[in-house]
Amino acid sequence: MREREPMLNSSTIAEPSTAAYGAKNQLQPADEPIHGWYRFILGYPPHLVREYLHRLNADAERDWVCDPFCGTATTPVEARLQGFPTISSDSNPVALLATRVKMAWDIDVAAVLRCLDDVLELAIACLRRVGLQPIPDGHHQLDLFTPLLSKGTAIADQHLAEQFHPDELLPSSVATLIPKGWISPNPLMRVLAIRFAIEQAVADDRIHDFMRLALAHVIVTKAGNIGFGPEIYCRPPRDDADVIGAFVNTVERMLADIQHLQTTRPLPFPPAYMYQDDARSLSRLDHCPPIGIVITSPPYPNEKDYTRSTRLESVLLGLIQTKHELRALKANLLRSNSRNVFAGDSDDIYIKDIPAIVRIAEEVEERRLALGKTSGFERLYHRVVRLYFGGMYRHLAALFPKLRPGARCAYVVGDQMSFFRVHIRTAHLLADVAHRVGYDVEGIELWRTRRATVTRQDLAEHVLILRKPTTNRS
Repeated sequence: MREREPMLNSSTIAEPSTAAYGAKNQLQPADEPIHGWYRFILGYPPHLVREYLHRLNADAERDWVCDPFCGTATTPVEARLQGFPTISSDSNPVALLATRVKMAWDIDVAAVLRCLDDVLELAIACLRRVGLQPIPDGHHQLDLFTPLLSKGTAIADQHLAEQFHPDELLPSSVATLIPKGWISPNPLMRVLAIRFAIEQAVADDRIHDFMRLALAHVIVTKAGNIGFGPEIYCRPPRDDADVIGAFVNTVERMLADIQHLQTTRPLPFPPAYMYQDDARSLSRLDHCPPIGIVITSPPYPNEKDYTRSTRLESVLLGLIQTKHELRALKANLLRSNSRNVFAGDSDDIYIKDIPAIVRIAEEVEERRLALGKTSGFERLYHRVVRLYFGGMYRHLAALFPKLRPGARCAYVVGDQMSFFRVHIRTAHLLADVAHRVGYDVEGIELWRTRRATVTRQDLAEHVLILRKPTTNRS
């Protein structure tokens, strides 16, 4: 095996201030259309995608752009806006929902509006059946109040509303999947009424998904008692919320974005494929065209349960309905935290011969013993480190044959100190892993720094640049 090539130096651009680093990762106002429909707080911004399409010399006539950890579709949406065909995958069902909807640029706007009227009629009839007015007291909006008051009175809607049984939509066994206090009773009832109306009144799958994503946005931003800082946390409870009004506004805003896109973008739109898949195997991508560019951000090795960040909307939309389904979702995720480590996991075998990773795992365990930490989760920290980088080895190995020769990849990853404050230099360790798989490591570039939640220290977030060689290594 040839010697590892030296890495490029980190960016030589002058170091920005802390405030500038924070702004660097924010969604810019011009990028709100489509991207702003539903986003993960920890996602990178569209302008990063634009920057790295340019830096990686991407060519829309040649390159398919892939994001194998697509989240809320920042890379596929922005790459497609720039004229690139895209391939996306994620294990999380709410991420796949967001990607499908955000890429459905040819949806029939008039048909969505007709369905919206039907959904409102039925949802309001359902609310009246359980003793709630369509708009809570004190939440009246002049542009919506009068039209909504007249809805939900048709005999057919009232008859169908009799089938609205909130306890069947959200049985107590399912409700326990939602942490206590994350949503109050009245907003919950309003969300369930809209969900029931969508399921009963919308037959078209794409319109059904479109409205479910709008409802997901409302659940997170209006109905729930949750916030992100960046960890998800419970806010003081709200007695009620104008869920119907927020839902209407969200659907109409989404449709306005689609109308603008349909009238300003040339046809046909670039092709876009999306799959639900375990990023460690990427089996659903076997028959896709060769990939030329990858821009993505896998989970980082820390104690963040990524399923928790989307738990509220996933359960209320019916995407996760049992503990078994939640467990199955975690089983298909990269092992990045102790909450999704399973007894039979063996990804660590792939990195047992990479000394830097083994040393970090050993340091984590030595620190645990020195501190006298004995909880079950803490005992798993050193194992998480091994499983995480072993899982990333599997991912990079699965991706490698799907890349065209000369393909280039940008992985956005952050340093971590979640495990007893042992510093994990994620990008540098992944560079070792990638080199073992067969990639050329072209560089590690500083994207920004961010303040660690527990230690209050600034940690680097890097972009690791990889390239598939054009010839086999000797």
